[in-house]
Amino acid sequence: MKKISDFIPNKVIKKKKHIDELSDIFIRGSDSNIQSEIQVINYSDTSVTIECNNSSVASIIKFNREKYLKIFKNYGLYNIQDIKIKLK
Repeated sequence: MKKISDFIPNKVIKKKKHIDELSDIFIRGSDSNIQSEIQVINYSDTSVTIECNNSSVASIIKFNREKYLKIFKNYGLYNIQDIKIKLK
């Protein structure tokens, strides 16, 4: 019997791995008081979508967008130009 993971395309597995890597980068570079409230849920060539557990954290990221974009640039991800924010 095949495992369910045998049916998941490699493209999906690679995207999930990349999302996890981006999330780790973003969380490590963020302020300690919001680290447990955020995670990367999606990305494209030029943007990253962040999910926040509450609106206060979303506002902090929104109004300090350049600071949080710099986190990705510090890791050599210069193509990331925008952060999109979603509430959980």
